[in-house]
Amino acid sequence: MDHLDELEAESIYILREAYKNLGKLGLLWSIGKDSTVLLWLVKKAFYGHTPFPFIHVDTSFEMPEVIEYRDKTAKELNLDLIVYTNEQAVKDGMNLNWAV
Repeated sequence: MDHLDELEAESIYILREAYKNLGKLGLLWSIGKDSTVLLWLVKKAFYGHTPFPFIHVDTSFEMPEVIEYRDKTAKELNLDLIVYTNEQAVKDGMNLNWAV
């Protein structure tokens, strides 16, 4: 077993122990590389199943293609996806307008 295999095995062990001992978990998913690796590890740790929701905080700063990828991936992987948008911040102009 090489070093990366050991790190993967330890990560899977930690995810399983956290779920067993804490029960109600949620994983923040920014759609970035780090949180997408965690998504992959969860799928591997629970034999293709994701026993807790993935939470995306939509800042409205993402390009439309990122949101399309998020939705497509969530559907393909059968994720319980929770999306939260701070509507007040968007209303107050704290967002990017990609259509411009």
